[in-house]
Amino acid sequence: MSDGRVTVGTYPTELEAEIDRGRLRSAGVEAVIVKDDCGGMRPHLAYTLGVKLKIASADETKAREVLGEGETVTPEPWTCVCGEDIEAGFDACWKCGAVRSEEGP
Repeated sequence: MSDGRVTVGTYPTELEAEIDRGRLRSAGVEAVIVKDDCGGMRPHLAYTLGVKLKIASADETKAREVLGEGETVTPEPWTCVCGEDIEAGFDACWKCGAVRSEEGP
């Protein structure tokens, strides 16, 4: 059964969800936080289940723009100065320990 809402974010803590909820509210998008932490008795459940931020499906495009989705840059594989091929997402070489340079791979 759908309530016409979509999840635009899942967070490890309620505080992080509240920050994005405030960003959405300032842009005119109403959002609700959905969590199950047994009425506050088991806050650790947020780490496993997540705290969800939901908005009306009609506001999804605007909400994703406000939250900046699509602006993140996915790292690409790179080759270290020692010649080792490093997988995307790693900033240091596991063979020699050199750090990925900021001007490129």
